[in-house]
Amino acid sequence: MNEIEIFCNNVRLLRRTFHLSEKEMAKKMGISVGSLTKLESGVLPSRLTHEVLIYIYHNFTITPQRMFSPLSETDLADL
Repeated sequence: MNEIEIFCNNVRLLRRTFHLSEKEMAKKMGISVGSLTKLESGVLPSRLTHEVLIYIYHNFTITPQRMFSPLSETDLADL
């Protein structure tokens, strides 16, 4: 699995672990619901910027580097 696939899987895992709707998660990431849907299906939206990593850090305290390593529900339980 490459880093993009890992990132996409981690986004989906974050949303599901915190029981967020797509709309809520998209808002926390500063992106549209359509972009989130693409991202969760493994497609990197063309307009996605590094700012999404900053939003994730501010909302979930997960560093940008950590988002490119596989996360598990156990990893997220301490957040």
